[in-house]
Amino acid sequence: MSSAAANLDFAAPRRRTLSPEGRRVKQKKIFDIGMYDGSDSRYFLDEGYHVVAVEANPELAAKAMQEFQDHIADGRLTVLNRALADEPGEIELVLCGDDLGASSIFEDKIAHRNPSGTCTVQAVTFPELVGEFGVPDYVKVDIEGADRHCILALNPDNRPQYLSFEADHDLEELVMHMASIGYQRFKLIGQCSFLELGNERGLANRFKHRMMRMMGFDQPLRVRRAGRWFQLMHSSGPAPWASDGEWYSVETLLSKWNHARQNDQLMGWYDVHAC
Repeated sequence: MSSAAANLDFAAPRRRTLSPEGRRVKQKKIFDIGMYDGSDSRYFLDEGYHVVAVEANPELAAKAMQEFQDHIADGRLTVLNRALADEPGEIELVLCGDDLGASSIFEDKIAHRNPSGTCTVQAVTFPELVGEFGVPDYVKVDIEGADRHCILALNPDNRPQYLSFEADHDLEELVMHMASIGYQRFKLIGQCSFLELGNERGLANRFKHRMMRMMGFDQPLRVRRAGRWFQLMHSSGPAPWASDGEWYSVETLLSKWNHARQNDQLMGWYDVHAC
């Protein structure tokens, strides 16, 4: 029996898609920066949003253009084969042999993951995206170590209402910048469960994982959150207005993050959600 992942599903109670203030969300435009295999873009499209998807890897971008050709044709999706960076021009993308979606503009980010070569791609900055497509309602960023190029380009005039990015060694620097430009509410969402950091340690979730290990598996393939199924390792999970858990201040976020790191309580990797 494989120990990688089980074809089992963990469900959470269905709930309405609400903003933190309890109102139905009416976002219209989303930037999906780090499209990967299109799982997040498909979720956003299914929810009725217009999507601008940025994918640096030429092979993945080409596949997305084929798979989503109907959405592209009707104007609801734009796919850009670009690498988000801090300045325009050309940039080298290091290809990951283990997972094309893990390719990065930082060689050291994938040095341990069988790098298989490089290719030159066009870079795009976040201000350039805003200049062409306008300020979005939500930006999802997952670009293998380059998330900071997007976050630090945000200011009070171009920041989206909602934002998510992958937590890394520079988390404190990035969330303090976010707080300085107006973000007030934050969450840490586990990407191996799509649960808020504190809820991952709950009795029910620990029991589920214990049962999985007893059956010889590390984790389920999918989990049910916010009324739909999300595939682990492919999706970023529910958007911030529908994600698990309570919102908290930047000070509380940093306290939770540092406590979990110091006490070896992190379960995989995490995204920061903010509004």
